[in-house]
Amino acid sequence: MKKNILILLFAILPILGVAQKDYKLVEESAKKKPEWCTSSPSKSYIFVKIEKAATIEEASSKAMNELLRKIAAAVAVQTEASDKSSMRYSERDGKVEYEENMESVIETKFAKLPALHGISLSKADVYWERFVEKKTKETAYDYYILYPFSVLDLQEITTAYEEHEKALNDKINGFRDDLEYTNDIDELMANINEMKSMMAEIGEGDTKYNALQNNISLYENVISNIYIDVVENNKGYMLVQLKHNDKVMKTKSLPQVKSVNGCSRDFTKKHSGNQIEINFNTFDCYEQDDNYVEVKFTFGKKRVVKKVLINL
Repeated sequence: MKKNILILLFAILPILGVAQKDYKLVEESAKKKPEWCTSSPSKSYIFVKIEKAATIEEASSKAMNELLRKIAAAVAVQTEASDKSSMRYSERDGKVEYEENMESVIETKFAKLPALHGISLSKADVYWERFVEKKTKETAYDYYILYPFSVLDLQEITTAYEEHEKALNDKINGFRDDLEYTNDIDELMANINEMKSMMAEIGEGDTKYNALQNNISLYENVISNIYIDVVENNKGYMLVQLKHNDKVMKTKSLPQVKSVNGCSRDFTKKHSGNQIEINFNTFDCYEQDDNYVEVKFTFGKKRVVKKVLINL
């Protein structure tokens, strides 16, 4: 068995040798490679190395992304205690290890923070090397950066991140308050749309995503339980209002109104405070007929409909 494994390994090795590219160094950004490219940086710096990028632009872009990812990881460790549900890290032999999904969550959260706008490769020490693959003549770049990042810098970005998170939490809680106190259906619908946009930016895996999702469910439940209450119903005149439980709701929208059997016509509608006046002509209606008028509101995908038997 061991003999067969050795034969297989010897058979694969030549293939691996052929597949491995042979690069020749043809250009450097400095006459001498800086020592920091091969030595461990101090705690006040972040080191990034990108290998074999196709262009210098690609190498620079990848270096910037990796720098932001490492800052994200540092912030993740700083804030772990206050956000355990979306972050996990462990310590082994004095070295902190953190899960990739945790870093991604944090990076997504603060990627648009103003505090990150000041992070630029112009502040870093940069060194690069250009290689040419001997057989294919393809060009490739190795790119190194040493970015100054002190404990004070980390604290500043962490504080900005925490303030950003607090603002999001306050906004989410505000949505809950709006649901309890507002009687404006248009505001409820606008809040639903805003919360959906926030969910798209935050992404799944964050507790705030789940909180927003829960809020939307509560909002949609309220919308689904709104009904039309008929306040007055006289000949050619109807006064209606929207209600949720005992609370009178308001909206800028006007309902669609139509005669079920076709005898009523010339409908006009207007707001009267939080109620809606509907006037119409009943000249062609007879008492022995089922003279119903259908009143319909549409809020997003929800339709609120009531058929009202008109008085003659």
